[in-house]
Amino acid sequence: MSKLTDPVSNRSEIVYLYDAVDANPNGDPLTEENRPRVDDYTEEAIVTDVRLKRYIRDYLDRQGETIFVKKSGSDQRDDKGDRYSYILEEILEPQLGEGYSDDELEAAFLDEVADIRLFGDSMAFDESPIDGSYTGPVQFNFGRSMHPVHETTHGKTSVLSADSEDGGAGGNMFSEHRLAYALLRFHGVIDEHAAADTRLTDEDVEMLEEALWQGLRAQTNTSSKRGHEPRLLLRVEYNQDAYHVGDLHRTLDLDPRVDDPKAMRDITDLDLVIDDLVATLADESDAIQSVTVCASRRLQVQHGDERGDSTVLESALVDAVGADAVTVTHE
Repeated sequence: MSKLTDPVSNRSEIVYLYDAVDANPNGDPLTEENRPRVDDYTEEAIVTDVRLKRYIRDYLDRQGETIFVKKSGSDQRDDKGDRYSYILEEILEPQLGEGYSDDELEAAFLDEVADIRLFGDSMAFDESPIDGSYTGPVQFNFGRSMHPVHETTHGKTSVLSADSEDGGAGGNMFSEHRLAYALLRFHGVIDEHAAADTRLTDEDVEMLEEALWQGLRAQTNTSSKRGHEPRLLLRVEYNQDAYHVGDLHRTLDLDPRVDDPKAMRDITDLDLVIDDLVATLADESDAIQSVTVCASRRLQVQHGDERGDSTVLESALVDAVGADAVTVTHE
């Protein structure tokens, strides 16, 4: 349950990068054997916002937060009405006791259910004051790789013990489709006005950042998802109402260290070019409250003639918006 009562008051813009090595970042169930989503024209890998939110929800669920939209196969998942009834009867009513008002119930529901505070949802339940939809204050676009990708196909054999009239083992052959390497880039916005409606707090934003960084690692421990690593999480909080730069993710570029971007196989095969990002933030410094960053120690950064690790990014941001506004964690 959210412990703070004041919703976030400033808008934030998020840039989030993670890479995937020999993995399927987001399979398309409508294709043969759930192939990775790839743009036919640009050859860029695509990851939907739904996939990203699933990582976040599953991590928060694992940490003991109450989640409304649980993954398939989870306990108490069922449909929305059943899920709401479970939360009401097992969690909210014991907290509220008898004689609670509709406003108290709605506030308790929002304070309890983490993913509704973050992402909102459409809902309408019988005999409930919660009738309508909450616009999620946290919204992400589809993630795209910053380069064309190379898709690989691997034949596999599954052998399972099977009882049959003839005895022996049963199994089948199948193919797996994976991307050799993809550096995926997401853009997100935290809207302060929608945050007031869902009661999203600064504590929730910190929880979101933890889920994006640690949750990606925790929730990708499967055959097709192993090989995911967060590389950069940057959040710019603004001090002007209803304002953000927009498209901040597009101010980042990459400089491959190999002849063909499709030949990249590791984060060290490229430099992340931050010149446009730094210049943009410097131009907008009067509108910026803070810049919070988590960066991989293996990330290689290029700023002007300078090349190095994530400390290059930290130094450039401090010069652009001031040391008091910048917090950088190197992991």
